[in-house]
Amino acid sequence: MTTKLDVTAVPAEMAAVKYAKAVGHFAAIQSVPFAFKLAAYPIERIRLLMQTQHTNTTFEGKSFKSLGNTISHMRGEGYLAAWRGVTPTIVRWIPSQYIILFLKDHLNGHFPVYDKKTDYGKYFFGKVGSGAATGIINALIWAYPLDVMRQQLATKDKGTWRKAARDVYAQGGLRGFYRGFMLDAPGLAIFRGVQLGGWDLTKDYYGEEWGKMSRLSRFAHGQFISMMGSLFAYPWDTVRRNLMTVTGSTYVEVYKAGVSTAGGVRNFFYAGFSARVMSSFVNGALLEAFDEWKRTR
Repeated sequence: MTTKLDVTAVPAEMAAVKYAKAVGHFAAIQSVPFAFKLAAYPIERIRLLMQTQHTNTTFEGKSFKSLGNTISHMRGEGYLAAWRGVTPTIVRWIPSQYIILFLKDHLNGHFPVYDKKTDYGKYFFGKVGSGAATGIINALIWAYPLDVMRQQLATKDKGTWRKAARDVYAQGGLRGFYRGFMLDAPGLAIFRGVQLGGWDLTKDYYGEEWGKMSRLSRFAHGQFISMMGSLFAYPWDTVRRNLMTVTGSTYVEVYKAGVSTAGGVRNFFYAGFSARVMSSFVNGALLEAFDEWKRTR
């Protein structure tokens, strides 16, 4: 009796193995920016405390107007307190980057294709548009609820991330995990549009010379692009994060209270931006690491 070989199963199995190897390789490449993210997390928590100080009553009487004041406060909480809120960041990181970077390339293929020599304006907005859409979709399906829990732990709760999730749910149900999303969506679109779209446009600008640059030079370009995105999007992020710290307030009420307490629009919009600059080297590493993965897979 002879046994027939199911040849149709072989390509499927090979594809599954290839996909698993690709995912594993991607995770390995992302380990470098992921390590940077963990190392820089205390700076991220400093930024969150400074950014939400104008509406957050949890630390009433404490001053977070400068990096020095905020660092002194965190020292008083203890060494491990610097990493409060890091668990949602760990859960969010690699899946979020996987969605962002692969979805960006996928969406690029669905936007109208324009000749950059004859229709550069349309070509430019197509690249930026795909990056913006990527940021919003990723936040909607994965990243935003985890970021809400991260902020809850970093600026309010001292318990576990499960307790933070229960507290968020108690305040607003499932919608509580998306509080401020409608305001943050334009900021996400700006940041990811500039970061991801700008990255693609920069590579197109240099052409073949891009591959001849050093990793440090490509990292520096990615870092500059990401910082420009952060600079433009930061005010949106500030307002929505302050909205997340209070219950029952509108966008306008949070904005007015923040500006009044901070002593001006700029002081409110860019509270904690210095800490954002210090921790932002992760973004440049992320972009270069993804391209390195594509070059070597």
